[in-house]
Amino acid sequence: MPTESNKSNRELVAALQSARLCTDTLFTRVRPDSLYERPIPERHRIVFYLGHLEAFDWNLIGRGPLDIPSFQANFDGLFAFGIDPDASGLPQDKPADWPSLQEINAYNSRVRHTLDGVLEEVPQE
Repeated sequence: MPTESNKSNRELVAALQSARLCTDTLFTRVRPDSLYERPIPERHRIVFYLGHLEAFDWNLIGRGPLDIPSFQANFDGLFAFGIDPDASGLPQDKPADWPSLQEINAYNSRVRHTLDGVLEEVPQE
């Protein structure tokens, strides 16, 4: 029988899914041939932001209080932090240094699926 806690958890997951839909829709407005560009020289390439939100959720929810083992630690780190402008020089990475869209989408899907499943069942505290 569903508990009040399960209902609240499902509402949390639904809100998270709704927010993801908004950001997914926003990213569809970026031309695919522009995803590896850097419109602001001091900041990450656009492709960084495709994985950033899921890495944020994973690192602060999944890896944090839920203590779920990492399944792709390199992406957890790669997408974790933005770049603050640095007077000493501009970022030197190349588009080829970044994962493919397919790899990022697979990471995002796994993060979403894992967190949604766990969040629906975790006791509220």
